[in-house]
Amino acid sequence: MHTLNHTLTQKVLEADGSYLDAQGLKPLEQYVQTYATRLEAYQQIRDHAQNLVQQTLKKLGQAYPDLIQKHGSRCQYDMSEVLRYVALSILRDDEVFFKEQMMSWLDTILLAYKRNSHCIVAYRYLQEAVNATLPPASSSLVRPYLDSVTLTLQTHA
Repeated sequence: MHTLNHTLTQKVLEADGSYLDAQGLKPLEQYVQTYATRLEAYQQIRDHAQNLVQQTLKKLGQAYPDLIQKHGSRCQYDMSEVLRYVALSILRDDEVFFKEQMMSWLDTILLAYKRNSHCIVAYRYLQEAVNATLPPASSSLVRPYLDSVTLTLQTHA
């Protein structure tokens, strides 16, 4: 896994042996300035991931009991992995990492199971659980990632 996020890696490659100018340093400054907030969000997700998934599956089970009975363990695994990659992507400040590392895998898995409409509901419930559990600053960092998941699912529904 790369140490830098996608944006910082690109800036370093573009510098090509020269010093970065003020414009080139802006992504690095933003990365450093937002690190404490991103670290807090990472820790919140890490500490609450299991509870968030359980809350989501409980609510999903009320709407689709047969689905949870048949695929509950798979849903739990998938959502846990999504949250793990969301947390890493937030810490890295790197949506490209999330899309490259998580979304292609998730898209393939969910297409195979042909449960996109159920999964859309599940990830909306997960966002609700995130909003109810995590502080607003952390929750707002999670939202774009879960929106990306639901948007991808909607394109196949």
